[in-house]
Amino acid sequence: MPDARRFSPACARNREPILGVLSRLVRSGARVLEIASGSGEHAIFLAPRLDVARWQPSDEDGEARASIDAWRAETADARILPPLDLDV
Repeated sequence: MPDARRFSPACARNREPILGVLSRLVRSGARVLEIASGSGEHAIFLAPRLDVARWQPSDEDGEARASIDAWRAETADARILPPLDLDV
């Protein structure tokens, strides 16, 4: 089975600064809706570090949702929910 996970160099560069900002804004136990989650790498990195109750990724692109699901399967973090097909 091919690996559906996408990798984003931008995510690797910006995830720590994003974590710094969100750690001041997101309370422990929060429920987060991530809009346009893309590869899913931010969800996998941020959710456990922010100690959220639930992280809801979303993306309108089917391949992005497949990538998110592949990352979810690898990490097996039940707090990260299956991605929504969301176009806003």
